[in-house]
Amino acid sequence: MIGRRSRYAAAVLYTGQEETLLGARDRVDTTPRPDDRFHTVVAGDRVDLLAARYLGQAELWWVLCDYNDIFFPLELELGAVLRIPSMEHVNMRLIE
Repeated sequence: MIGRRSRYAAAVLYTGQEETLLGARDRVDTTPRPDDRFHTVVAGDRVDLLAARYLGQAELWWVLCDYNDIFFPLELELGAVLRIPSMEHVNMRLIE
């Protein structure tokens, strides 16, 4: 049970075909696309910096987390290969 003072008090419970999630929004469609790019994580990489580099907006860090099933965005694994969507695909998904 989540208490009234919990940071999750305003969260919504989402149920999908395969899982149940507690969150504040629906996940974006992360189906692989031919225009996806890839980035190998090196020392110093952060999802906000990668979002700024590839998507032009650091505030879109959560998109990279969704695309790569990253639960703890502050703990990127060195050598991991991240899938980066095209900005056109991200814009299309955010408008819907």
